[in-house]
Order: sequence, then C-alpha cells, then structure tokens
Amino acid sequence: MPRSPIWPITGWRFNGDDPAMSLRMIGDVLRLRDIATHCPLCGRSTQRYVHTEEHIVPLWLQQKHDLLNQRLTIPNFIDKRYRSVKIGICARCNNQRFGAIESRLAPAFTHPDPYAALARVDDAVLAFWLGKIHWLLARKSHSAHDHRQRDDPSPGRILPTEVLEGQRLCGMTLRCFATGKGMVACHRDDPPVPQFFYEAPYTLYRFRIDERDQRIGAFDLIDNAMLAGIALRSGSVGLICLFDGGIHGRFLTQRYAYLDGNALHPRQFSELVGQIFYDQTVCDPSAAWVDYFWNTPLRAVVARLGSPRHWDPYLAKHDDPQRRAHMLGFYTQQDPASVMTDDGRFFTSLRRLDGSFLPFAVTEAELEAARLDPTMELRPPINPTIRRRLFES
Repeated sequence: MPRSPIWPITGWRFNGDDPAMSLRMIGDVLRLRDIATHCPLCGRSTQRYVHTEEHIVPLWLQQKHDLLNQRLTIPNFIDKRYRSVKIGICARCNNQRFGAIESRLAPAFTHPDPYAALARVDDAVLAFWLGKIHWLLARKSHSAHDHRQRDDPSPGRILPTEVLEGQRLCGMTLRCFATGKGMVACHRDDPPVPQFFYEAPYTLYRFRIDERDQRIGAFDLIDNAMLAGIALRSGSVGLICLFDGGIHGRFLTQRYAYLDGNALHPRQFSELVGQIFYDQTVCDPSAAWVDYFWNTPLRAVVARLGSPRHWDPYLAKHDDPQRRAHMLGFYTQQDPASVMTDDGRFFTSLRRLDGSFLPFAVTEAELEAARLDPTMELRPPINPTIRRRLFES
C-alpha cells in the first residue's frame, strides 16, 4: 500500500525588522535539536535550565482512567506502560506555560461531564494541549533506536527522521506558545501582509460521546505521526486535532456537519477518526509544503501553505478504496475485508442511507428496532482495549 503523504518543510523566510529573532527560533525548530540536550517544547538548553521528567500523557488523566499500568503501543509495536512513558522538559514549560494549561484542563476533564466543562475552553488551548502530547510522543519515539535493528551498523529510529520532519508545523506551534509568540497560517496566494486572512495552524473538532455502553472503556488515545493527527476520547468528550494549517476545517467541515448536536458512540468516534485521518491521505502534497515567516508587528510566526486559498486540495484522484478500508478497519478494529462490500461500498455506523446521523443501538429496544430495519446490519462491538496507534503502510 502506498505510504501516506508526509508533511515536509521547505525552509524559512523573513519579513519585518527582526530577522535575528526569526532565524534563531524558526531555525531552531527546523533543526530538531537532541531532546537529551534541549527542551523539545521551548528549545532551552539542559545545561542552562533545570529539566524534569514529565509524563507525556498527564498523570491526572492516567489516574482518572486507571491507565498507570495499562499498555500503550509505540510505533514499532513494543508495549510500554503509560506511567513509564516520560520525557524531559524544562521546568518553565512544565510549571508555567504548559503547566497553566494542565491546571485549567484537569478540572474540566475530571468533571462528571467533560464535554460541557470544556465548552468554556478555547480551541487553541485544547490544540496546544493535544499538540504537546502528539509532539512529545513523536520526539520520544524518534529519540530511541529501533530494537529490531540493534545489530545493524547504523540502526534506525523507532520513528524515522523523515516522519518526524512532517511534525514540524506542530512543533513550531508549540514553540511559539512556549516562548510567548503567536502562530498563524495563510495560503500561497494571500497578499504580502494578509492579517485579514490569518487562520489557526490546526483543525480541531469536538464531539459529545454517548457513554451508555458500559462494554467500552471511557478512554482512548489515537495518534498518527504520518498524518500529524491525534484524537482523544475521555468520558463524554471526543477531540480530534490535525496540525494541517487548518485546511481540513476549511474544506471538509461540511462533510461532517450531519454529526452536529449528536452524541457519538465510542465505536462511531473511532470510525470518524479513521475517516478524518483518511482524508489527509488524499490531500495534494502541495498543501503540506510550508514556508515560515516572522511577522514583527504581530510578534508571530506565519506558516504559509503551498496551496492557493480557494483551491480544494482534497482530490478524488487520490482516493484509494483499499487504503480507506484498511484505515477504517484498523481504527475500528475490524477486518478491512468486512468494511467494504464487493461493489466498493462501505459499511458505516455513522450515517443512514439518507445521509442523516445514525444513532448507535445500545439498549435492547434500540437493538430490536435495528434488527427490524432492512437497511441495517448488526455487528459486535469493538474490542474495548485502550490503545495508542500509529498507522503504517
């Protein structure tokens, strides 16, 4: 199967009157300094600033869902316990910039209804928090050699460098937040000073989760390093974030508008994650190329995407039904062969034949009604294991 498109970086350029600042910070992110010597969030040296070991998945979230001894799967399929997955970051990031986010989000996520509690939290805060988990998982995976190649003269990394390079937009976003700067995105054909067109460098979706099905665990973390995407489900809230320059939100939001106002069963949420991550595999590579600018008046980094503003880069010619079936099967824990029919149609737990939302059958009455509906096919629930996955070709 073809590899999913990687999100490359072309380089950096400057505008404004402070090229030294832009060169130092932007160049530092592009350089990807060793996490053993520099904080992966702000870039501060371990020799000049105190660094501490930080749980990549916050400890308070692990405690809420009893994850400490649960296993998560890193990209080369070696299991690690959540409690042992740590990385060194500087005390300032840990206790101040990102610590302030954790202090704000912990009460919301531990609230009886996290979805309602998070309604008062800006998208940017959630994106920075999810981005931190995503970026640190990637940096941690890249820092270690693949044990399967330990006897090779030059063993590869668990997460290859070329994949990590596709995470730089996420890394740049976090660096800007860590150092008190702004971060925005624009398109190739925007005016030279396009403040009016500046947008968030990410796409974030929130969904209410239907918690009635007790067979399914209350937590799931799904991370895709190839596609710069992360999804997290905790209690009544489901979040999906792409570090894509905002293009998914710009061009494909309406595709999923039928879900607005509906609560998704965990299985439906997993299918939606697979669908949205699959969308990124049909995106034209030009939309992934990024030039970085420093905007002095706004004190912000501008990520300029390689695609025009009004051109939809999600191309039908890149559609691959087999790849789609593989991804949907992977994220919903089904055999890909059972996801697609012989004539190329796909089974879904999300939509009716008329395109409206399909409520998930949980109670006996709902299941009986589904059995009597000739358009429905009942299937057993997904395996309720907690997981963290990397989609690989």
